[in-house]
Amino acid sequence: MGPATGIRRMRRTYLTAVLLAATGAQAQELLPPGSVPPEPASPITDHFAFRASAFLGTAATNGEVDDPNATAPGTAFSLEKDFRLSPHVRQARAEFMFRLRERGRLRVDLWELKRTGVANPTTTIVYGGHSFTPADTVYSEFNWTQVDITWTYSFLKRRRFELGAGFGMHLLEAEANANATLATGPVTERFSGAGPFVTVALDGTWRISRRFAFSARGQYMKLTVSSVKGSLGDYHGDLQFRWRPNLAFGLGYQSTQTRLDVSNNNPNGFMKLGTHGPELFARASF
Repeated sequence: MGPATGIRRMRRTYLTAVLLAATGAQAQELLPPGSVPPEPASPITDHFAFRASAFLGTAATNGEVDDPNATAPGTAFSLEKDFRLSPHVRQARAEFMFRLRERGRLRVDLWELKRTGVANPTTTIVYGGHSFTPADTVYSEFNWTQVDITWTYSFLKRRRFELGAGFGMHLLEAEANANATLATGPVTERFSGAGPFVTVALDGTWRISRRFAFSARGQYMKLTVSSVKGSLGDYHGDLQFRWRPNLAFGLGYQSTQTRLDVSNNNPNGFMKLGTHGPELFARASF
């Protein structure tokens, strides 16, 4: 090896050392010695999030509409079996999440379900002050609106896990209408009920890796407010993929069981709605 070759090797070694030193110095400026690397973006670090989802589930709706002036109660019925409302639910839902300081979270969910059907009842059904027989063509309509506001406090919060408990306020409104033309002429029966209800809530998140996170929550309570009695059970779980720091996509499963009982009204009765199934969603956050 000649002197020129040795000099070239020394130059390369010197340049490599300079580059490594510069890179190390820059890294030290960006991350001071002893500091903790920043947490990757996840539901645990988000301060605000908006989630839009497509719910692809099924519904089961049962009810009873009583005439307060009659001696016998109305007939219990299924809107899907007796009035041919579709059991398939293709629904858009929206959810907002606000971080309150470090451990508080406020979640707002909005959803609405509207269905209509035309059918001849399989048996005679006493609906309010009228009876619908298999010979009658009944036009039915069912509307359900629900607003959920839930606050939780994270009593356990770590780098990759968060668990909180709190309370939920739920604003429910149900309306069921039946129209038919009987031998005595056209008739319309309407049933409606609305009220606020409170649930106990549990909410947890597990950051599995830098891009994947699993979230689950559950709420339940029975409550009576004046002439309206209600119960609500809501359960949700999802797995999300963090495509970008501010954008995630995921797959979840939702199950809700809600019942409204109305008394001291005309007519009285109850409506019970159960929905469950998968959902696809996109979640924007910062």
